[in-house]
Amino acid sequence: MGAMVVLGAVTADRRPSTVEFLRRYVDGTLDTAGVDAEDARLVVSELGTNAVTHGSGELLGLYVAADEDCVRVEVTDGGSGSPRERRAEAEDEGGRGLMIVTAVAEHWGVRRDEHGTTVWAEVARKPR
Repeated sequence: MGAMVVLGAVTADRRPSTVEFLRRYVDGTLDTAGVDAEDARLVVSELGTNAVTHGSGELLGLYVAADEDCVRVEVTDGGSGSPRERRAEAEDEGGRGLMIVTAVAEHWGVRRDEHGTTVWAEVARKPR
């Protein structure tokens, strides 16, 4: 892995409509960089939805960076949670977000600090 270049960062209100904004932001940011956004958009959708549903605080943060091999996205909320993959039952309406992230991302993890919880994921970089 080479040096990561920051492609964009944004802060928005932590509410359901923000997830669509985050998807569009990733699309535009990666399009400008000539990178296919499909996998990153899916990951951001899942991480953003989890942050809205399970996080806390008024704001969400999104960070997008890339090197020659991967795109890294990070979603931060003001909570102190410990996001982890769980096994959803067939009748469950939710609970599959981190399973989807695991299936799409090369790596993902959680970082907590005094500002909240950040869930990050790296997906393979594909040219547009």
